[in-house]
Amino acid sequence: MKIIAMIPARYGASRFPGKLMQDLGGKSVIVRTYQAAKNTGLFDEVYVVTDSDIIREEIENNGGKAIMSKKTHESGSDRIAEAVENMDVDIVVNVQGDEPFTSKKGLQQVLDVFNGKDAHTIDLASLMTEIDDWKEISDPNCVKVITDEDSFALYFSRSPIPYPRDKNADVKYYKHKGIYAFRKEALMDFYRLPMRSLEAVEKIECIRYLEYGKRIKMAVTTAQGVEIDTPEDLVEANRLLKKEDKKSVNNKFRNFPMVPKVVFGAGCFNQLPEILAPQRQKNAPFIFLVDDVFKNNNDLINRIKLRFNDKLIFISADKEPETEQIDQLVKEITSEFKKKPSGIIGIGGGTLLDIAKAVSIMLTNDGSAADYQGWDLVKKKAVYHIGIPTISGTGAEVSRTTVLLGPVRKLGINSDFTPFDQVVLDPDLTKGVPKNQWFYTGMDCFIHCVESLNGTFLNAFSQSYGEKAYDLCKEIFLEQSTTEAEARAKLMMASWHGGMSIAYSQVGVAHAMSYGLSYVLGTKHGIGNCIVFNQLEEFYKDDVVVFKKMVKKHDIEIPKGVCANLTDNQLDKMIEVALSLVPLWENALGDDWQTLMTPEKLKALYLKM
Repeated sequence: MKIIAMIPARYGASRFPGKLMQDLGGKSVIVRTYQAAKNTGLFDEVYVVTDSDIIREEIENNGGKAIMSKKTHESGSDRIAEAVENMDVDIVVNVQGDEPFTSKKGLQQVLDVFNGKDAHTIDLASLMTEIDDWKEISDPNCVKVITDEDSFALYFSRSPIPYPRDKNADVKYYKHKGIYAFRKEALMDFYRLPMRSLEAVEKIECIRYLEYGKRIKMAVTTAQGVEIDTPEDLVEANRLLKKEDKKSVNNKFRNFPMVPKVVFGAGCFNQLPEILAPQRQKNAPFIFLVDDVFKNNNDLINRIKLRFNDKLIFISADKEPETEQIDQLVKEITSEFKKKPSGIIGIGGGTLLDIAKAVSIMLTNDGSAADYQGWDLVKKKAVYHIGIPTISGTGAEVSRTTVLLGPVRKLGINSDFTPFDQVVLDPDLTKGVPKNQWFYTGMDCFIHCVESLNGTFLNAFSQSYGEKAYDLCKEIFLEQSTTEAEARAKLMMASWHGGMSIAYSQVGVAHAMSYGLSYVLGTKHGIGNCIVFNQLEEFYKDDVVVFKKMVKKHDIEIPKGVCANLTDNQLDKMIEVALSLVPLWENALGDDWQTLMTPEKLKALYLKM
């Protein structure tokens, strides 16, 4: 099924002419709307359809696709219908050009309507959100909708509907959100059928569908946004954007939770049953997510001691964890067990620890894991979760983020609810890690320290952790004085300290670029960091020298030429993913990072790899 998004964009809006070209945080309103729709990853194509050469040029100059239409259309649906008449598409989604905060969650909801059991009866779908402010309910600029018990629209109006004749009546009011998903044939019927009296009176285009017997399925959404109908709305939108930007960058003072309980020492893994016992709830299992390299390791598996309806799930760490994988795991757990698990226990390297953190969050928060990629988007406390690392270096055991590959980007779920409730640090569990893997994860820790210690976000707190981890890495990877057992314990501590350092500071250039490699090529995180860091003398000169000494000492072959045969589209996507990680660049290069790291410069760096 081919699904496209169309954004109708008329320049001469009656209430606020030229509003789509107004500045919103350094970009025009229409460009922000286009990019928001594009970044959801839900559509095969996204177009702006407009009557204005100014808007067309604005979109095309920003890398988008625009279609010119006639100026005389009476509605956005007419404008879209003209554009898609000769296109081979199944579902057309109308995204309002004046809603730059359009969310993936809302668009996904309206598309999900066509996957329900009554999908064959639906001509189009739309969204509504509950409102309770009488000023908004009575505002004729706010279109209200009422539905039947199956959520099919009965009527839309600018008047309060239903009207509360009895002032004490318990009435819910719903505001119509201007996002539609049409079957193409329904949209073309709309285009060819004349306006009738109710639509003419209310000036609400979707009434035409009802007047001609079409069925509109409504979905309730809680997604909030700002429709820019007036200059005052634009002021509010800029205020909200600044608020969001503040969320996404490093604050001066970090008020983050630490892992509340940690046990360390060779053999401490045997304490796991007594750690879990107080957390066990009746009929609620513990779910153990274990790296499948341990599938035949009876020594480890027998020490887990499953009880009652506990479940052990082996998971491959060959690929980076994905939001889709998290959603599938949560679906499997919730379909098998009536009660939420007593806890999630992740046993493995950074991949398994990230998966455990993400699953514990998504068991209590609705939607897809992709909806929560970003900073402080999680609103509900996660299920109790424990991290037990079997590889040292990633810092995942202490981090407040869980890094996932999503449909649009590689980004962490970074929240106060992400850190583990308990961590078990047993150096014996890291015995037998293959040499290359040991080196790559150790260098992940080393690079954490370098980027934190050289960053603009550095403070005494992060510095103290970073310096200790940095010294431990040099001791482990350059000196001969430590035994194997001592090295395992010290690398476990270096990983912890390095993770703490970046939690209260931030990573930088290597991680941003490594995320790009991982998203496009599937490169594992530790290897990706090494590939990138090997070329970053300009940013971390002395530390790259130390890194290369470590590489030589341990006879490690850093992959080369990984970007040599990329297509232009792949390279552009890699650059887009890397540059989207604003806090990392701000930490590395400061507030004016965009003048220092242009797409052209980033491309040149990638082509060296």
